[in-house]
Amino acid sequence: MRYRVVFEYQSEDSSMSDVYNCKDEQSAMDKFAELCDMLEHSIDPTDPTGWEVVDEPDNYSIINREEDIFGYVRLLEG
Repeated sequence: MRYRVVFEYQSEDSSMSDVYNCKDEQSAMDKFAELCDMLEHSIDPTDPTGWEVVDEPDNYSIINREEDIFGYVRLLEG
């Protein structure tokens, strides 16, 4: 079975998107965790208000409507 990790991030001054094709579940889970950590670090720890976070086994997303920032990572099988 093939796995795909889909990533997107956008803020006022930058945007990124990519799709990673993985040959096995472990490499897909590792990439998913790496990208989730990256999104987590974009949340200002001194002012975490205004952030909506969805943390599910195959979907992690953040959004801050006030600062116009959003990002997500999704793990897809198939």
